[in-house]
Amino acid sequence: MNIASSISEKTSQNSLSLSEPLLLLCKASADALRLEILRVLRTESFGVLELCRIFNMPQPGMSHHLKILAKVGLLATRREGNSIFYHRNTQQQTLNEFRKTLFNAIDKSPLEQSVLEGIKRVQSERSQQSAAFFHKNADKFKEDQDLIAKFSHYMDSLEEMLEELSEQTRVIEIGPGESPLLNSLAKRFDHVTAIDNSPIMLEKARMGLSKDLVKKVTFLFGDIESAAQKATNSFTGVELIILNMVLHHMASPSQFFKIASEALSKRGKILIVDLCQHHQDWAREVCGDLWLGFVPSDLDHWALDAGMEIGKSAYLGLKNGFQVQLRVFEKK
Repeated sequence: MNIASSISEKTSQNSLSLSEPLLLLCKASADALRLEILRVLRTESFGVLELCRIFNMPQPGMSHHLKILAKVGLLATRREGNSIFYHRNTQQQTLNEFRKTLFNAIDKSPLEQSVLEGIKRVQSERSQQSAAFFHKNADKFKEDQDLIAKFSHYMDSLEEMLEELSEQTRVIEIGPGESPLLNSLAKRFDHVTAIDNSPIMLEKARMGLSKDLVKKVTFLFGDIESAAQKATNSFTGVELIILNMVLHHMASPSQFFKIASEALSKRGKILIVDLCQHHQDWAREVCGDLWLGFVPSDLDHWALDAGMEIGKSAYLGLKNGFQVQLRVFEKK
């Protein structure tokens, strides 16, 4: 074989090796249902059975489509205990520019109404599951929660962040429960609105509040969206929204960022205290956690997608293997 033939053959082989991933990716995305699945998983994570209910199709068919999308790197998986959740793969480097262009093109088309209704049903089921857990386990929840992270373990770091946010006046705490945080907020800020989707936990928050501070707190029953609709004056234009170990109980963490961003005033902030991702599945059963913590980059992604900027962060390792993240996000 002469030199020219050898170079030509190597060039052909390299071309084939480069074009094969692109060909497979194009084949995987050349399906109307799979494109719709990618739209749904833009910022959300869903399990196979949840996607079956959203698209009203049998599990074997859905699993087939998910396998194809995952094989070419368009989808990634996240394990929550014994459950597997699918989401878009934003970390894949192969054909990254093409992938971004594909996702951008996909996102320009709105979801069908039937799919939107399916998503709402699944999220409603998650919310009902969370509310039912707190209704059943309200009396022992604080004790169980302390097995993971006691408030005292991260209180000083949280107080430091609150000190930097002390100029805010209209403040909301979502899911106050029995945490001492509500008392601290009522002392620090002019007025606080406490929102909880469990009437039992809301009453516990009220009972745990010092008598001289009760008049500074408004209590609202409902999830963040319904409470916002009930109390537009106290919610819209709020300057600070606080979630203390609550995000991992929410049906749709990404949706929370969007709703909160719409409610916040310009330069308003979100302060989130939550667990970093872990694999201690007992937290789902004992504490009713829907999500086993979060990778910090997930919070960043949801915040940026909701038109917010990434602010101050702090991370605290606990002796029991859990890690707490304290994060501030600011509306542009």
